[in-house]
Amino acid sequence: MRSSRTAHTARTARTAHTARTARTARTPVIAVVAAAAVCASLVTACSTRDDKPSSAAPPASRINPVDRADLKKGGVLDWPVAVIQENLNVRHLDGGHVDTRRIVESMLPVVMKSDARGRVTPDPDYLVSAASRTRAGRQRVTYRVNENARWTDGSPITYRDFRANWKAQNGRDPAFHPLSRTGYELISKVSAGPGGDREVIVDFARPFGEWRSLFTPLYPASVIGTATGFNAGFKGRARVTAGPFRFAGRDETAKTLTVVRDEKWWGDTPLLDRIVFRALDPAAHPGAFGNGEIDLFDVGTRAAAYRSAQDTPGAQILRAATPSHHQMTMNGQSRILKDVRVRRALARAVDRRRVARVALQGVDWNARPLGNHFFLPQQDGYRDNAGQVGTYDPAAARAALASAGWRREGAFRKKGGRTLELDYVSVSGEAEAQNEGRVIQAMLREVGVRLKLTFVPQNVLFERHVIPGNFDLAVFSWTKRPFPVSVSRSIYVKPKGKDIQLNFSRTGTSRIDALLDKAATETDRGRAVDVINRADRLIWQQAAAVPLYQEPGIVASKRTLANLGAQGFTSVVYQDIGFTG
Repeated sequence: MRSSRTAHTARTARTAHTARTARTARTPVIAVVAAAAVCASLVTACSTRDDKPSSAAPPASRINPVDRADLKKGGVLDWPVAVIQENLNVRHLDGGHVDTRRIVESMLPVVMKSDARGRVTPDPDYLVSAASRTRAGRQRVTYRVNENARWTDGSPITYRDFRANWKAQNGRDPAFHPLSRTGYELISKVSAGPGGDREVIVDFARPFGEWRSLFTPLYPASVIGTATGFNAGFKGRARVTAGPFRFAGRDETAKTLTVVRDEKWWGDTPLLDRIVFRALDPAAHPGAFGNGEIDLFDVGTRAAAYRSAQDTPGAQILRAATPSHHQMTMNGQSRILKDVRVRRALARAVDRRRVARVALQGVDWNARPLGNHFFLPQQDGYRDNAGQVGTYDPAAARAALASAGWRREGAFRKKGGRTLELDYVSVSGEAEAQNEGRVIQAMLREVGVRLKLTFVPQNVLFERHVIPGNFDLAVFSWTKRPFPVSVSRSIYVKPKGKDIQLNFSRTGTSRIDALLDKAATETDRGRAVDVINRADRLIWQQAAAVPLYQEPGIVASKRTLANLGAQGFTSVVYQDIGFTG
């Protein structure tokens, strides 16, 4: 989940670090995504070629790369976040916010790093190697830990840490309260290999194709080895870490959390002295940036913020695709939308290209309709599976509604004396969200559907409407990581009674579930991609979750800030962040 428009899932932001609310979910940075870009003159407001929108597809990442040797040693990075949660365990139900992940990944082992296309490989600072082998249907993953990798308490990182993370998240002990069990519940054993404690053997009871998603970030067994330690050991602080930075303190009055360079770090020496994460309302980011109080901020889709960034001397604006997409969700349990024919008609009545134009016009972003629920265009495996459901065709929508028994009577349709009226809910206080709602309202009016718009504060959008199902249509965002099934499966699997997981549309089929299960256990990536896309085509046919467009990654930062910006899927390398002067 994410800030400002952040989707606070069940137990508030606990279940989904991926869901975000309708528009500002484009603010701070996902499970660790930020964004940034380029400028010219340092004296007056400026923009360079990189700052100008293009009709071509956006780059997958833009972080103002500068060689470490050309950056100054020292300095402080003031990095705004939407919230600083009390619990810094991102694997716990109470620590699921993407900003929490961004903070802790500066201090804890990110054993797997992602590139701009979402390809994941071992981080050599932590792992010498990581390899999977499947024989006779049994999968074994072997990790070899870097001999220099140690926790701040002096103990080495070993198989014991991997085993403790597995036990805390496999769901077998109800005393632990993990955010997700995906992948961990398939592991049968974690043990030391013949190479000693630094060789980790992970045996799976059933194969898990996205095994690279596991154990990142890695938490120390000395803290999370017990249920009490897992649930509360990282509340308020991070006392045992193993990263380029370590926890220095938090100021509840100033709403800051500070990490400082860890002198015990064995990798490249961090260039910065410290990073100060500041909890600020996203609406305050442009002003704070203009005043020099913060060094970067996520512009997202906010036209006023974009103009403010353009007018800030010494600023650069970095543009790239993000791992987030905007999606229209229909409540398949609502009285009218239980009929899949109606849902398909509504999907065809919405011009997704026009919605994107209206929503993003203030930031000069050329968005295209998104054709996949699992992959984004910059990822290997992306296929446009939208088909007829995702094709704007108001005439076909009218015909479908008529065939479902909804006859036009004046401006709107009726059936059995009931008007075809639906409740649309989105966040208040944001012009972009309201414009988006109004254009969808106008499109549905054209086919005889009355749409009642309700705009509510973002802190109640999910808790009072989306999660309990008090809505017909809602538009919000999802943020992804490079693992399509691990991250998105719970959004589309069929609910079991009141257990909807993250499936806010409350629809699904056994066939979709079977394909997603098959994809999760498929260790051949090519075959897994094929299965995922087969499931995706069926989800399109359900017409309850309609992807609109991939969100823009537009980040304003100081022109002197390097190696941080519009990350896309690219992992942040915290030790390489620095300033040119």
